[in-house]
Amino acid sequence: MNWQQLDSLSYQNRLRHLPPVQKLLFAGVLLLLALAGHSVVQLLIFLWMGVWVVGYARIPLRSHLLFLLLPLSFFVAGLPGLLFDLTGHDPVAPRPSQWLVSWQVGPYAIYVAAASASRALELLVRIMASLACFSFLLFTIPFAEMLQAFRKLGIPELVTDLLMIMYRFIFVLLDTSFQLWVAQRFRGGHQGFRALLRDVGMVAAQLFVRAMQKYRSLSMGMAARGFAENFQVQSLRTYARSPRYEREAVAGCIALVVIECLTGGWLF
Repeated sequence: MNWQQLDSLSYQNRLRHLPPVQKLLFAGVLLLLALAGHSVVQLLIFLWMGVWVVGYARIPLRSHLLFLLLPLSFFVAGLPGLLFDLTGHDPVAPRPSQWLVSWQVGPYAIYVAAASASRALELLVRIMASLACFSFLLFTIPFAEMLQAFRKLGIPELVTDLLMIMYRFIFVLLDTSFQLWVAQRFRGGHQGFRALLRDVGMVAAQLFVRAMQKYRSLSMGMAARGFAENFQVQSLRTYARSPRYEREAVAGCIALVVIECLTGGWLF
């Protein structure tokens, strides 16, 4: 899945007729529950959001999972720092009986403590629940409509304008970097690890130059069109409320709050 596909899916989903403000508030409430709740509630949010995205919005399951996997790669990259500990003669280190696995390296021991594994698992569930909320937002609300909803909710226009420019530049930079990368390969680049690092640096430098050129072109185009202080985005689309989805959303949020209270309350 690429970013262009995400954008097109957001325009074709079956929940697009629902008001964007309602979907923003719904995802916002679930995101707060995911950040402050326990693992049981977070797991339920992850599964429930999957039902909304794949079942109700008719987003392909593969696209939903790929969207979740990409940010999870950052968690996997930081996982060694969460799991592994090194100890020599540290008196405050966990006792060997609390280690799940360990390796002896000279006078030191590298081990995975039960508390570290539990902490990493809790973090993984919280990240998955939060990503599921963002997946619901990005797949069911086109970005332009999301910015209009932000303005209705009182977000300053300066912030929404910056978000709009940043969002559009994502596609421009991805396309430009892909073209530069392909051009390097056709010219015999990427031969060996050292050459690959050098080529990556060249792409980054050229990408900065191209980004500044695109920015200058965008500024001149906006000035030529009479840009004043903010973007004026008009939407001709009409939205319709769905009592069936509203009842499910409200009942589900209340049920999650009750489950959270029964499992020990909030993690503040």
